[in-house]
Amino acid sequence: MDTGGLRELYDTRVRGRVPERPPVGAVVRRDGPLVRTHYGTHGTVDHPPLAGPPTAAMVRRQAEAFAARREAGVWKVHGHDPAGLAEELAAAGFEPGPERSVLMAGFDALAPPPDRPADVRSLGSAEADPDWWPHLRALAAGSGPHPGPLAELETDGAWCFGAGDAAVVLEDGRPVAAGWARAVPGVDVLAVGGLTAPGAAADLVRSWRGLGAAYRYEGARYCCAEASGELRTALLAAGFSQVATVRTHTLAPEGAPAATTRPVLGLGGAVQHALWDRLWGEFGFRTKVVDMPGFAPPAPSATWPLGDPVEEHTRPLEHAVRRALTAATEPGRRLYWLDWQHPCYDFDPHRVGRPGQPPWPGWAYPDGDFYLYVDPGLRFGTFGHPWEHTLTVFGAPLLAAAEAGLTRLLGDPVRRRG
Repeated sequence: MDTGGLRELYDTRVRGRVPERPPVGAVVRRDGPLVRTHYGTHGTVDHPPLAGPPTAAMVRRQAEAFAARREAGVWKVHGHDPAGLAEELAAAGFEPGPERSVLMAGFDALAPPPDRPADVRSLGSAEADPDWWPHLRALAAGSGPHPGPLAELETDGAWCFGAGDAAVVLEDGRPVAAGWARAVPGVDVLAVGGLTAPGAAADLVRSWRGLGAAYRYEGARYCCAEASGELRTALLAAGFSQVATVRTHTLAPEGAPAATTRPVLGLGGAVQHALWDRLWGEFGFRTKVVDMPGFAPPAPSATWPLGDPVEEHTRPLEHAVRRALTAATEPGRRLYWLDWQHPCYDFDPHRVGRPGQPPWPGWAYPDGDFYLYVDPGLRFGTFGHPWEHTLTVFGAPLLAAAEAGLTRLLGDPVRRRG
């Protein structure tokens, strides 16, 4: 595909798309051709190629939306965007950063690997060494700035859900270079978030061929990256073409940002494993049908019978549990939602579920699987048992907040401790 075709592919498949699902912990809003995403820590504005620059009023609305949430605003301006866009952003208070090249390549067009390619190891593989993560973070912090920070990939959990990857290059068993990328949702393009060493860039990109296959038949067929200097030179030599230039414009919030952590995070694998181990060892958690009740929380606790999973029954139950969990959680503290053998989440109950906020993660009603809400220290929580068809609430602060409402909805508890 020639450079013009690659630019058209970039403009139509990467830029300004409304995602099928918002990023974890984010809220997406449309304003005409603009797509604004609020992450709770910062926000972005994207758009496809425009026929003309957005009006001053439209630019001002985006700035006001970020200011209302006390988020930093990020707006990327491409070299082929309409003249006058950068000036409108400057008038609204956005500060421009350095220019970078937008590079694209089809994986089939990349130069073949050398006779002795680098030893690239995926951190999303079953064989990944968890000790590589500190090296990866150090390599990322000592390079860049990167167009897609490593922290964002970790926050989204994309690296462990098949939609992205972080990888290291080993020399004598030690990580010396790293990179990370994610599949653009719904299309066959892989977007590079960061590459820490030009000399290893091509080997890292080649290793990601087909990434995202869990979400489409063949996985990614094309790759895009933003680069300058030696990294740009290395990617061009590997078979990339420059399709555009881009400059990031940033609007800083007045005063301190509203938050430094998203309202919802993907719960990391190491944290999950430690939690499940504690639940097995300390709470008697068991998953076989014959293992009932399969959960032995500390006192005080109470267990209620559940009715049929119809919306008229489960909606009031979910509202009651969420109100109680919020009341039992001090502002600034977080909760975990655990779904046995599925993705789990870390969230702030005071920053989800209301207008303008991301949805509340998970459910209390055990619709076919074991669902748990727990305090990170396991001081209190809920346990939904799909086979016994019960809901257990444990811990004094949560039981005090939940008991009256659940008894009104479900009747008297079938078990109680303490």
